[in-house]
Amino acid sequence: MTDLTRLKVSLTKHNAHKVARLLKEYDAAQVFDRLDEVHAEAAQARKNLSTLQGDLLPPVWGKVKALGDNAIDALVLIAIIFSHRELIEAMQSASGRQGFSGRIERANQLDGKAYTNFVQIIDSLGYATKREYEGVTFNLKGIFEIPGLAPLVRELLEMKLVEARWDRSNSVAEEAVRLKFHRVFGVASNELKDWLNADAQPPSAGSPLLPKDEEFFQEETEGSGAKPFEFKSGHVERDVEPLTRSPSAKSRANRLHNDIQNKLYAHLKGRLGAKNVGTELDTGGGTAIDVATQVKNQITFYEIKTGSSVRASIRQALPQLLEYAFWPQDRRANELVIVSHLPITKAADRYLEFLRTEFNLPISYRQFDLKTNSLL
Repeated sequence: MTDLTRLKVSLTKHNAHKVARLLKEYDAAQVFDRLDEVHAEAAQARKNLSTLQGDLLPPVWGKVKALGDNAIDALVLIAIIFSHRELIEAMQSASGRQGFSGRIERANQLDGKAYTNFVQIIDSLGYATKREYEGVTFNLKGIFEIPGLAPLVRELLEMKLVEARWDRSNSVAEEAVRLKFHRVFGVASNELKDWLNADAQPPSAGSPLLPKDEEFFQEETEGSGAKPFEFKSGHVERDVEPLTRSPSAKSRANRLHNDIQNKLYAHLKGRLGAKNVGTELDTGGGTAIDVATQVKNQITFYEIKTGSSVRASIRQALPQLLEYAFWPQDRRANELVIVSHLPITKAADRYLEFLRTEFNLPISYRQFDLKTNSLL
């Protein structure tokens, strides 16, 4: 039977995470010759990287280099966690666990140098979202967003399990779930199995932003001068295909967005007439608004969001609507409407009311009810 107490490595030595830098800069075969450059302790590095005889690194470390720096950071973090039973248990018992996120607290999960070193590891490898004296908050979602990483994680976990005297009577994924490794990652047991066996991304992983939204938030150029907005009526029906067995976050967001857009257009067309409703219209600045209406020269922009909360939807939509309507110094719309499938919350209602009264922004939030196909 697998004995996790056999997984031991010094938790009080500094710089365990810095082998990631060596893996990025040198061939895997050179890493142990370069440990002094990052002041990493050799015995600790051997345990964490599951080295073979003669200080040779297992093939998995050569493979991960092909996936890029983010993959190296992710695999090094996983290797460190699964090199010591106490780190595995610390992650399994993380405070305030919500999916991929959780918190390692001083004197709770870990203490002393073990705590400070692990906090440094999580932070340095890019998975800390908030670091304080009392604790570090982490989010492991990015691990599941790296294409091709899952088979390497399975390969690495197999080595750790063998070190813990796993008898190979079941698969790596099955043994990982039996040992509750899914709690380390913050996913369901079946999600960890699917990820390890088929590189199937957990439904809650991945970016929920649509490609055009990702482009909006990543665009860094000032762009050319904006042209006047020209309203055009009409709509091209968007595809709303059935979801696959393990849809990505992006796939689910795209399907929901298309469904709302199709039905919102139909709803507004029924109320205002087909000649007064258009979709995917060029704002004049190289961007496109989901839905727009024109009634007696009054233009309204509708931006559809499918965030997991009202706050997330407002956070995504607000900068887009402001730019669509006013960049760089113009008024292309009289009203701005954030549309989501979720009912507005009291806090969100107060926030938008404050924006309207304090800054005179013509912004509002409307829920689109998919059961009644109506705008509430």
